[in-house]
Amino acid sequence: MTSKEIGSLSNQIRYCYAANKKSDMPIRFSTTSLSSQTFHNLKKVDGFPEQWCSRGFSYSDKSLVELSPDKQNIIYLTSDSENTMEQLDNTKTYVIGGIVDRNRHKGLTKLKAEELGIATAKLPIDEYLKLFATKVLTCNHVFEILLHFQKSQDWLKAMMAVLPERKDITPITVSADDNEKKVG
Repeated sequence: MTSKEIGSLSNQIRYCYAANKKSDMPIRFSTTSLSSQTFHNLKKVDGFPEQWCSRGFSYSDKSLVELSPDKQNIIYLTSDSENTMEQLDNTKTYVIGGIVDRNRHKGLTKLKAEELGIATAKLPIDEYLKLFATKVLTCNHVFEILLHFQKSQDWLKAMMAVLPERKDITPITVSADDNEKKVG
């Protein structure tokens, strides 16, 4: 990643931490493979890492696979996956890839997961929304959608609460009469 992209990732990690801190139902939040530049950027944030770690945050410079060798319980979230999430499983660890590439490297997160032998899944965006912009989301948007879904158990509500207007989103509704999806 470029320096600018590393800076963007650092900010996205900060946004995730802030959302988790404000949540009624915070989750364990960890970053792995925390590089020297990203770590350096985060060290500039007041309270990092001491206060963050006292609030359910953990970090390591080691890779996820080094820290969690049981790959059966890991799901790498990527918009390129063929598998669509329906529910969250509290026995699983969900990975939000920290690759900020401005869409230069299509399919990179899926390829990485496959190389590591880790299952993949994508958010059910197509089932609930018509997006006229890219379906690739920032790390903090994915994180916040998962936080909202954990509380509401409603993907549409979670996505609508988080996704910015610039994504040009329109909800998809399913007609009970004919079971057809309709936009709007």
